[in-house]
Amino acid sequence: MEDEVYIVYAKIDSENRIISVNSSAFVSPDWGSDIDAGYGDKYHHAQGNYFDQPIYTDDGIPRYKLVDGQAVERTEEEMGADRAAIPVPPPTAQEQLRADVDFIAAMTGVTL
Repeated sequence: MEDEVYIVYAKIDSENRIISVNSSAFVSPDWGSDIDAGYGDKYHHAQGNYFDQPIYTDDGIPRYKLVDGQAVERTEEEMGADRAAIPVPPPTAQEQLRADVDFIAAMTGVTL
């Protein structure tokens, strides 16, 4: 039995961050950029085996980028910039209500 060569493909976003990875066993060549090829599970099941670490950090930041057709790990500074760019979520309804009550109490001199 002859082993099959599998091609590893990466999808990237507008900043060349790798947002998904897959293999020719499951997707067509137009799915993403060809980044490597080889034998075995690393290539066949690239989604969970190709990179040493998950493609996203625990807080959802892409860990790898594509540079000159090669997948490379992003620096802590690059990932930190992504974290800093995440907008602060608006307050929940309960948080907003508490802030409104506190404001009214402060304006009227009422102690709660």
